[in-house]
Amino acid sequence: MPTAPLTTTAALARHLGLSRWTVSRILNGHGGVHEETVRKVRAAIADLDFQPSALARGLRGGRTHTVGVCFQDLESPVLAMRAGALQQRLREEGYHAAIELSGASADLERAAIRRFVAQRVDGIVLIFSRLKNGDPVIRMLEREKTPCFWVDPENPVHGDQVLLDRGRSMKLVLEHLTGLGHRRIALLGIDPEDPFGALRIPGLKKFAPRCGLDFERDFLQIFHAGESRQTFEYGYELAGELLDHAPAELPTAILALNDRIAIGTINRLREDGVRVPEDISVVGYDNMAVSEHYYPPLTTVDHQTDRLMELAVHGLLDRLKPGNSSLPPRSSRVRPRLIIRQSTGPAKKQLHSC
Repeated sequence: MPTAPLTTTAALARHLGLSRWTVSRILNGHGGVHEETVRKVRAAIADLDFQPSALARGLRGGRTHTVGVCFQDLESPVLAMRAGALQQRLREEGYHAAIELSGASADLERAAIRRFVAQRVDGIVLIFSRLKNGDPVIRMLEREKTPCFWVDPENPVHGDQVLLDRGRSMKLVLEHLTGLGHRRIALLGIDPEDPFGALRIPGLKKFAPRCGLDFERDFLQIFHAGESRQTFEYGYELAGELLDHAPAELPTAILALNDRIAIGTINRLREDGVRVPEDISVVGYDNMAVSEHYYPPLTTVDHQTDRLMELAVHGLLDRLKPGNSSLPPRSSRVRPRLIIRQSTGPAKKQLHSC
């Protein structure tokens, strides 16, 4: 038994009296090695708890089978769901995820990317990145030839990416609500200057006329400019402002920035005796696990998280294949789904739908 842990293929090979080539082929699952030798090496790996140094392999120009993943925080259910789905997909492909949280700071995101490059990760996945084309850290990735895959970046970027088709999600919501006769809709928490809100407004403006609505006339926007909270409490506050703003003639439907704001809204409406969906319909966004079990069960938009992460992992690993590094960047869009539950119903006065 060696006195110190073995951390390199060469050290394991010396310990077993085999060539490094033989041990390397077995570790990487290649054939051409006698079965008895394979059993010997695998037994030694188990007995010695052998863990090869990924950094050492990377410094030699080999694969570390590690992917750097950076996203903003774990408080957002959407980001948590995406991070979990991404890690699972990477595991299925034999890769490990090195995860960094950047908060809302572009500087922390840059620092995380630099650490990933120093650790010789095989590639990087950035979720909701705040970076822009021309950023020095993006130029560094290009120099280092470190593949990077972008998932829903806040700004247009030149690189492999997958995007949620938020315009289509607004189309689905408007078709559903106008199909129920709703002609006056409140938008809660959708700040046009916030990255999450800004991605919704163009879709609403595009599809409103197709459903017989005028954005300026038929939509009531209630939000706190620059507010970073996306919580139940924020939804509760916004609903109170809605009740104060239009106590005599409430809109017949509400579209919230996310499910938490939608649920906080319903709580506040209930306190004032406003029934959902009999008096007002409420639509969320994200399809959080709690949305199905809340009362009433929440109509919401599902991101298709598994599909987004599947495309991200396969896109990054495809870029790692020999000969693919110089291919032009590829972009794809994932269509969200509208999950219709009991928080939406017919408007009190049925009107023509789109």
